[in-house]
Amino acid sequence: YISSTKGYWYYYQTKNTTETTKPKKGDIAFYDYEIKDLEGNIIYTQEELKPQQYVVDKQNIMMGLRDGIKLMQKGEKVTFLFPSNMAFGYHGDNHKIGTNEPLICTVTLNDIKTNNSELK
Repeated sequence: YISSTKGYWYYYQTKNTTETTKPKKGDIAFYDYEIKDLEGNIIYTQEELKPQQYVVDKQNIMMGLRDGIKLMQKGEKVTFLFPSNMAFGYHGDNHKIGTNEPLICTVTLNDIKTNNSELK
């Protein structure tokens, strides 16, 4: 695992060595992911979570994913280990994720649609 500056850990299952573009503010990231507990038990499958679309830094998603997606390049598959404060925190998700539960998220970044109007 690689330690991030934000307090979570990650490793590349699939690394893209040809792309250089990473999602930045205003871009749309298209990704799939699944969520597991620390024992490796699946909490939410990729099918349950469906393909996701995220407007970078402009939508409210899990804190760890907000930062982690910006480290990725198109076609990469990364496994993140998020402490509870970077996941669903004290509250959980009111369904399958309990309070203060650290999570393992495996994310595949399928595509990035750049937003050229955000040239600030």
